[in-house]
Amino acid sequence: MLEAAAPVIRTIAHPLRLRILDYLDHQGASNVSQIVAVCDAEQAVVSQQLRILKDQGILSNRREGNFVFYELKDRSVLFLLGCIRNHQCAV
Repeated sequence: MLEAAAPVIRTIAHPLRLRILDYLDHQGASNVSQIVAVCDAEQAVVSQQLRILKDQGILSNRREGNFVFYELKDRSVLFLLGCIRNHQCAV
């Protein structure tokens, strides 16, 4: 059972991906430009990380006109984010 969690943990264990997930957790569905603005990274890099999260089933996306919006699809990831936040607060 724990072994099945390894791919998800491996996927989110990246500083930029954690930042993206934290942002989407607090802000909800957001377009790529909004995510880039808070990530302090190039759009190409952010887009690559969004694709990785989407390919792993953690995010979903939808197109509205010229914009692509991303949101959390796998809400169980929020539990992991909560554990990470709690650990950081305790340190």
